[in-house]
Amino acid sequence: MSNANAGPPRQPPKQKLITLSRDVFEAFKPARVFKNTPQGSEEGTEQSSLQISSIAFDDAGERAVTAGDDDVFILFDARRGKKLKTLYSKKYGISHARFTHKSTNIIHASTKNDHALRYHSMHDNKYLAYFQGHTATVRSLQMNPNDDTFISAGDDGTVRLWDLRMQACKGVVNDVGGSTIAAFDSSGCVFAVACTQNQTVLLFDASTSDDAPFAHKPLIDHELAKISSPPPTPHFTSISFSNNGHYLLIGTDRDTHYILDAFELHIVRRLEGHVGLGRMSGEELSWSADSNYVLSGSADGSVIVWDLTPPKGETKLEAVRGRPPATLTPTITLRPPGEGDISPARAVAFSPRYSLLGVGGQEFSMWLSEGATQVEEGW
Repeated sequence: MSNANAGPPRQPPKQKLITLSRDVFEAFKPARVFKNTPQGSEEGTEQSSLQISSIAFDDAGERAVTAGDDDVFILFDARRGKKLKTLYSKKYGISHARFTHKSTNIIHASTKNDHALRYHSMHDNKYLAYFQGHTATVRSLQMNPNDDTFISAGDDGTVRLWDLRMQACKGVVNDVGGSTIAAFDSSGCVFAVACTQNQTVLLFDASTSDDAPFAHKPLIDHELAKISSPPPTPHFTSISFSNNGHYLLIGTDRDTHYILDAFELHIVRRLEGHVGLGRMSGEELSWSADSNYVLSGSADGSVIVWDLTPPKGETKLEAVRGRPPATLTPTITLRPPGEGDISPARAVAFSPRYSLLGVGGQEFSMWLSEGATQVEEGW
């Protein structure tokens, strides 16, 4: 997973960086709350059933975009905590909205009529291209960190590589089996695939995606055998590499997520303490930019934070040979203010550049650490 062929790195804007720590996370509070963001306009659909399904930040951390079950996507100024523009995809539906490397453009999956991926200019409010190939629901979508290619995977058991400059699929992994998810590593040279049907994780060279994987391993959690016999089968719902390249995060619809070694693919840590989101799972997990923390939304409305900081003198967490992988319990639990019914924290995203957390459910909130320098005047 070397960066040797990844091209020049993208440089963050000059800014005062904050070191993330337990104290910083414990001080996170909602600084902006955009209530009733999903707009229940479909006949027979209750307002309360419509939720934000995804949140994404642009490369610079200055813009955020949310997508909702109501076919609405909203652009925010993430530095000032302001809503900039509301747009609609009533004809196609929208999920998995992601910025390209241009902060005015996004790609997204469709939820109606077909399963095409769509490329949209929010500046002009028009579609620039669409990408057809998937024949079932798309479960994952990600831009390559270093160029204009992107990767998608879904319930048709295929993984597809695309380029914004051409509508034809440039590479495909067929017959992975059942519901499939995929993600690039930080170099963009390698991508990982997780398949629920055979409970397997695979690694591919992005330049030769049509070839066989160069590594693969079943994800076997022996702890699940203590629950029932046969053990329950977790549904893999999200996948992402840490920025430092050490880990691969596999999210599930149940009450356990997994940290894998990004090279050997064995389980390094089990993550527990959240309440699984079931069918809503898929967009609730996020890495902190420094790769030392994982954040997860929970069905009870809270956001769980696990600390993956390696022991002093070590560069990363390791599994102990001959022993079951350790289970991490929450380091911090961030709870929404107020009482009464709290909607699930279905979408969670941590800014790639600032100490800023986005949380989505029935409303969208931006969280800042009270002990940190604020992102911009006006909060």
